[in-house]
Amino acid sequence: MITEDMTEDMTFVRLGGLVAAVAVASCLLCPGPAAGQEGAASLQALEARLGQARESAVHLLAPSSFEEAADRLEDASRRLRGGREDGRFEELLDEAGRWLEAAERSAVAGRPHFMTVLAARDEARASEAETRAAQGWARAEDELETAGRRLEREDMEDVAVRASRATTLYRRATRAARRDQFLGAAMQARTAALNAGASELSPNAFGVGEAHLASAEAEIESLAPVEGPARAGEAAFAAFTRAHRIAALFDSVRRRHVTVERLIDEHEADLSRLAEAADVAPLRSNAGETTARIAGAVSRLRADNERLGAELADERARASELDGRLASLEDRLAEFEQRFTGARDELLAVREREARLREVQGLFTPSEGEVLLVGDRLVLRLFGLTFEPARAEIDEALYPLLTKVQRVITTFPGASLRIEGHTDAQGGTRGNQALSQRRAIAVREHILARVPIPSSRVEATGLGEERPIASNETEEGRARNRRIEIVINLPGN
Repeated sequence: MITEDMTEDMTFVRLGGLVAAVAVASCLLCPGPAAGQEGAASLQALEARLGQARESAVHLLAPSSFEEAADRLEDASRRLRGGREDGRFEELLDEAGRWLEAAERSAVAGRPHFMTVLAARDEARASEAETRAAQGWARAEDELETAGRRLEREDMEDVAVRASRATTLYRRATRAARRDQFLGAAMQARTAALNAGASELSPNAFGVGEAHLASAEAEIESLAPVEGPARAGEAAFAAFTRAHRIAALFDSVRRRHVTVERLIDEHEADLSRLAEAADVAPLRSNAGETTARIAGAVSRLRADNERLGAELADERARASELDGRLASLEDRLAEFEQRFTGARDELLAVREREARLREVQGLFTPSEGEVLLVGDRLVLRLFGLTFEPARAEIDEALYPLLTKVQRVITTFPGASLRIEGHTDAQGGTRGNQALSQRRAIAVREHILARVPIPSSRVEATGLGEERPIASNETEEGRARNRRIEIVINLPGN
């Protein structure tokens, strides 16, 4: 609710686009002793959200709802400062939040109707029209606010008319702001030059200033990019300043504050200094010739500078090329170092594996078994690990041989094992397979009981007579076929 002491402020709000209401709603909180931190935090959050909505022009696109939210926040702020954080305070915050949410929804829905005018507004803000063309900016804001109120009442015909007017006003404000920014100094210089009679006493310089000023005006009128009027304004300022200086000098001569002879002496002195700087002998009797010599020296210096610039560019190009070649060589060197490191590590791994293999091979006698390296697998082919016919129990006499097996396994920590049981071809195929399976399991259980290795890494399988390594026609061949093989899958390969 708007109280009596807000009447004057709210009248200004109606006339000036909610400026006073938002200023009050955005004031710093001064909570009394009884004000709770929670209530103050909620109020501050809504005030921040109101400020963000204003930055997004919600106060113009949905002014009625925005104003309702601002009113309730202002009333809540008064209550908090007065220590009245009661039920009505909470109601005001809730109502303010709902009104602000409604304003935001309306602004989002209405924004497509205002794309052109909002673009013109953004351009005006970028040109500092709020301060450089304050009256024009205010009129444009009022017109856009009126269009927003028409949109809230769904008067779409008047919305288009008002938005078009606001667009025109924002563009006028943009032009006025740019004139102030880019032509302000030039216009002041023009006024000073006119007061000094420069339009008559230095017409050429004054005419150059007028031409640049007209060019800047044309670019500002067409809302061309700011670089054009900025350059033209600077050129106009320089020309008007020169015209003013010439007119002032003419007036000094006319009033006999300075003589023509003195001006000539000063001019010749300037030429002499320039000639000395250019390493040219001055001719006092011929200022034109001296000027020509200086111009020639300057031209030669420019040519030398261009030549040196071209040479510098060539050197930079060569340096860039050398940098590129150096970078390429460094990349190749890094690649070679990486390959060398990989080859060295691989060689060290091979040597380490060979050393381990020799160590393992030295553990077993020919009658006990043999050690084979097959790819990345180490195979212990144990002929000495024998069983009684048709039995799968391990004789204690074989424990020393299994101790050697355990030593091999601990030499390769992290490896997984597959224990394979094999038989000769005597007896039935099915029976041989079952027997070889039981024997492989027996060896697995023996190893698991003595070696700290997870059971999931030890597999037992019976292959029966499927993979003979010798003839089954001789007793010697059948003895070699009756064997246990332990396949160790080497880690890190």
